[in-house]
Amino acid sequence: MARDALATAAHGMAFGTPAAPLRPYVLGYRGYRLALHVPRRRLEVPTDVVTLALTFEGTMRLTDAVEPGPGVALASVAAGLRRTATIAEHAGVLHGLAVSLTPHGAYRAFGPLAGELGGQWAEAGDVLGPRLRTLSARLADAPTWPARFALLDAYFDARLADGPRWEPSVHWVWHQLRRSHGLVPIHALVEGTGWSRRRLELCFRRHLGLAPKQAATILRLQRTLRVLTHQAATGPDGGRLAGERIDGARIASLCGYYDQSHLDRTFRTMVGCSPREFLSSRGSATARPEPTDRIAGRVTSAVLAPGG
Repeated sequence: MARDALATAAHGMAFGTPAAPLRPYVLGYRGYRLALHVPRRRLEVPTDVVTLALTFEGTMRLTDAVEPGPGVALASVAAGLRRTATIAEHAGVLHGLAVSLTPHGAYRAFGPLAGELGGQWAEAGDVLGPRLRTLSARLADAPTWPARFALLDAYFDARLADGPRWEPSVHWVWHQLRRSHGLVPIHALVEGTGWSRRRLELCFRRHLGLAPKQAATILRLQRTLRVLTHQAATGPDGGRLAGERIDGARIASLCGYYDQSHLDRTFRTMVGCSPREFLSSRGSATARPEPTDRIAGRVTSAVLAPGG
């Protein structure tokens, strides 16, 4: 059964750890109940995580941070792997919970629908079926966060027990990409599977919703974000690698970019701002009623000023 780790009751945040057999597939549960006097805007960067957000009260408006459009208002959200950041907004009142799944976990729980979510947001109940709508109603009626997390454990235990598994070659490719932080050459993946490049891309898209090269850019970005945020947190003398200060050129080389200019351009095309602007937004997020990052061990977000 999931154990509830309540952050602070005043802030209405709770975190649940999935039951042990689920942890290779379900990364965590996060409950929230916010009643703010101002709207909240978050910049959600690309990650290697599939997110399911079930809302009991309030709605979210999601907009692409790189190519802003009118956006879409959703009560509950299923979000696949995306190569560009999202601006998520709500009016200040939001009650619900979020589930973070590995791509393989999403495929086992929801089958090919997980691949079809690649690059998209969707109303969760519409794409994942009536069983999810029933679960959402039961979660809303549950009296405590531990009870909700236990319901989620039971739901995913049942879904994963009979769910489809990735093809072994897809699993191997994803492992190589994650192990190398997206730096393994695509031709090495083609050779390792024995497939044609076209077959590899089609099969990978079917399982994850993105081509291997696109997934690699997300993993490189995540490594870049971890290095940058660590350096920002440790200050001018704390961010060192092998005894040397990690300057912009070294970070670029470490994370698989040609040079610092390449890193900056790629960052902007994926996040919608410069690395400096992103770090500045995170640095101004003190004393806010929710954590900056949604998932332990990953850099996921920056809390934005209203209207900013």
